[in-house]
Amino acid sequence: MNEIAETLPPPPPPPPPSRRLGPLMSLAMVVGTVIGSGIYVLPATLAPFGANIIPAFGIAILGTCCLAIALARLARALPGGPYAYIAAAFGDRAAFVTLWSYVVSQWTAVAAVAIAAMGALGFVFPAIGSGWPLALCACGAIAGMVLVNLSGARSAGVVQIVATVIKVVPLLLVAVLVVVRLGSGTPLEPLAPAPITAQAIVSACALMLFAFTGFEAAAVTANVTEDAGDVVPGATIRGTALVALLYLCSTVAVLWLLPSAGASMSQAPFADAIAPTLGNIAGAFVAIVAAISALGAGNAIILLAVEISRAMANAGDLPPFFARTNKAGVASGSLLVAAGVAMLLVLASISDSFVAVFTFVSLVSAVSALVLYLICACAALKLRLEKPALAVIAILYAIAMFVGAGLEATLWGVVLALAGLPLRWLSRRRNGLA
Repeated sequence: MNEIAETLPPPPPPPPPSRRLGPLMSLAMVVGTVIGSGIYVLPATLAPFGANIIPAFGIAILGTCCLAIALARLARALPGGPYAYIAAAFGDRAAFVTLWSYVVSQWTAVAAVAIAAMGALGFVFPAIGSGWPLALCACGAIAGMVLVNLSGARSAGVVQIVATVIKVVPLLLVAVLVVVRLGSGTPLEPLAPAPITAQAIVSACALMLFAFTGFEAAAVTANVTEDAGDVVPGATIRGTALVALLYLCSTVAVLWLLPSAGASMSQAPFADAIAPTLGNIAGAFVAIVAAISALGAGNAIILLAVEISRAMANAGDLPPFFARTNKAGVASGSLLVAAGVAMLLVLASISDSFVAVFTFVSLVSAVSALVLYLICACAALKLRLEKPALAVIAILYAIAMFVGAGLEATLWGVVLALAGLPLRWLSRRRNGLA
């Protein structure tokens, strides 16, 4: 493995220790990135499936954990993050296509979570719930993410810890309410009376597949993590397992607190489940937490995009501007590009005719992230860093995620991944690497 590492491009110089992510921050990057805004509507989408969601969660948890283990073993064996892993297994061209696809997905995701955050706040402040006010506030939120990240990865890590603590409150609260209800002798609501079938399990699993994306956050930020070889693998596995258990417990708890017919029609299932205890403030409480959750995820996502862009620029695959750093060791060039693209997407989404397009682009964004999962699982198998059985499960799970996304979104993801090759060719010619 040392021989492979010697053939890779040198990693970018790490920021000073005071600016790096610590173990708790690395764990928060995983948990805070996975828990975005999707979990707050997941119980409503899963309610009609009844008891099928239990085995579906088992499949989703097993597949995601296998992918997380593959990333963890790659992180332990090779420094430099996903670019190094893929380049070692399949060459630098494959590494570029995979990570360019991932960067595009992160640029789009930053815009999506900013809009989601302002949309949630629109429940409390209706004036910013749509149109130009929503777009301007979303752009302001992106500017705030830039300011946090310009101060260094450690500042982003502190924000991530705070946001993560806040966003898990409603997830834990519904579980507590279930315990209180059992203690009072009040029966729980039954799950929907749906027969358990293979088709229903697969359909339910497809709905929760994308809720688990983001577990790669620790591996992607390895270059700005203190003692990354020891910290990143543990943060990846523990963070993924923790989120999986939170998702399972909180989703089932909501469905035990709400009648299945009402849960499937609810636009805010967590708020409806908490309302009998908190009263009218339940909706505002969950809306504010959902906004914080989305912004926390956006804070992590923009850092992921920056680190991947810097790795590609350091390898000569992107213009040097993407690798330019400030005094805090932050790739400010990559940060500004990520924020600029995200703001343009936000402004474009104002048009009524763009809404459907933007929704589809968000799905394509998720598909583009799946490319990273699949190729990293294959890299772990090829480099013999993963047990064959676990690697095969991870690969099959990643392929299932593509199937769940649909053919059209998958094809667009492939097109966007290949669209970066001309930029790579120009950059390598300029850098004398063509």
